[in-house]
Amino acid sequence: MQRLVSIPKSDLESLQATIETLENKYVMEQLEDSEKDIESGRVRNIEKLIKELEG
Repeated sequence: MQRLVSIPKSDLESLQATIETLENKYVMEQLEDSEKDIESGRVRNIEKLIKELEG
C-alpha cells in the first residue's frame, strides 16, 4: 500500500541535506573526530581565544 505524505518544502530540503551529510564519509569522519576532541578536552573557549588573539 502506498501513501501520499505532504510536508513543507523547507522540511523536505532539511531532510535531503541531512541525508547528504550522513552519506558523506569525509564529513562524518570530521564529525566523529570533533566528538573525540570534545570528549578528551581538546577544545578551546571561543571568547578566550578571541581575547588571546587580540591580546
